[in-house]
Formats: sequence, structure tokens, C-alpha cells
Amino acid sequence: MSIAPEIIAAWVAIGGYAVASVGLIIGTFFGKRTVETFGVRAAWIGLAAHAVAIGVRWVRIGHGPFLGFYEVSSLLAFMAVAGFVVLVWRYGGLRVAGVVTMPIAFLIMGASLLVNKEAQAMTGGLSSAWLAIHVSFSNLAFGSYLVSFVLAVAFLMKEGGTGRRWQALLDRFPAQDVLDGLTFRFVGAGFVFQGIMIASGAIWANESWGRYWGWDPMETWSLIAWAVYAIYLHLTLTLGWRGKRAAWVAIIALPVILFSLLGVPVVYNSIHGAYLTR
Repeated sequence: MSIAPEIIAAWVAIGGYAVASVGLIIGTFFGKRTVETFGVRAAWIGLAAHAVAIGVRWVRIGHGPFLGFYEVSSLLAFMAVAGFVVLVWRYGGLRVAGVVTMPIAFLIMGASLLVNKEAQAMTGGLSSAWLAIHVSFSNLAFGSYLVSFVLAVAFLMKEGGTGRRWQALLDRFPAQDVLDGLTFRFVGAGFVFQGIMIASGAIWANESWGRYWGWDPMETWSLIAWAVYAIYLHLTLTLGWRGKRAAWVAIIALPVILFSLLGVPVVYNSIHGAYLTR
């Protein structure tokens, strides 16, 4: 009974994300600006309810959303929606980003509600502040990378959209150089955040397990994802890649980081998975 308020708030959040997804898809592809605006407002409502769910659980169990698949995936969904609403607040023409972002957040949040939601106690090495830093920067990295993915998709849509049917929609996007530049900035921010995530994770691992790095599947895939985004930065900064080629690299990179965060604990038996899949 004590968990009812946070679960109710979580279901309000997922309902808001579902409505936002439908509203933004219909509003975008059928040119219904009123429906699109309603979708953005639903995203805000869902985000507020989600914040309440996270906050109530935090107070109840005494620690942040750092342990278990439910908590970690819920926080990833929260960061995805937060990144979207901030992007829309700054660049109104990028409401179309919700066509991608909101369904992803809805699916991640929905998956989190289907697993074990029992709280794990912060004992031993889990009580380290480095764990909170590690997970927080993981979510900041994912949020930044997701925004870069959406921006890259918008760039390619505008680049290839020559037909009159989509012209009204495409005209609402920022200029191509703005989209290209923003994609680079968000990838750069995510790369730094992920670097801090890996470093803080190594410090936490040394506190908990007596070693900084052990090539655990989660560690290995985090490094692979980081290397993929390093390739993007190398191609843009050193080889001067811009436009379509750079956008495709940013798009291809997102599934890698998503798998490293949510897929690895499910697919592999790892010491990290013991904390994330319970």
C-alpha cells in the first residue's frame, strides 16, 4: 500500500507520454498544430508526474533511482523527455522531435513498469556517492545522445524533403547549419558526460570490487559506445565531415549506447547485471 502514490504517479506519467506520442505524431504528419501543441503539453504533464514518482520513491526508500532495472530505465525515460521539452522550449520548430523521442520514452517507461519494482537497499559499496555520480552522468549522456539522434534525423528529413507534401513541415525546422551544429554540440556534451560516467564507475568499482576495470560486459560495451561517438567526433573535427555523413553516424551510434545501458544487463551475466536486473 505504501508504494501506491509513486506507482499512480508513474502510470500518470506513462499515460501522458502515450498521449504526447499520439498527439505529436498526428499533429506532425497531418498538419494539426493544435493537436501537436496538446501533445507537447501532455509531455510536460507526464514529465511532472514522472518527477513526482521519482521523488516519492526517493523519499520512501532513502536513495535515488540508481539500482534495479525499474529505477535505471525510469530515469532514462525521464531524461529523454526532459531533453525533448527543453529542446522544444528553445527551438519551437523541433516539436517534430517528439515523434521519435516520446515513443522511445513511452516504451522504456512501459518496460520499467513490467519488471520487479522492489527497492534494493544501499549496502556496502552501493552506498558510495560515486554510484550516484556514475548513474547521473550515465543518464545525462543518454539524454544528450538521444537529442543528437533526433536532430540528425531532422537534418536528413530536411535534406531529402523536396516534395510539396512535406514542405510546410520541413520549413518549420531550423536551418541545416543550425541542425548540424546542434547535433555536434549534443554529441560533444554526451561524450564528456559519458567519459565522466566511465571514470566515476571505475572509482566506484574499485571501492566495491577492489579493481578499477575488469572487462565486465557492461564496462566493455560502455567503452564500445564511447568509442563509436569518439569516431563521430574524429570524423567531424579531424576529417571535416558535415551534413548527411555526420548525421548518419550520429543515428547509427544511438542503438549502441541504448544496448550498452539496457540491453547488456538482460543479455549478459555480469556483476553489473546483478544490480540492474533485480
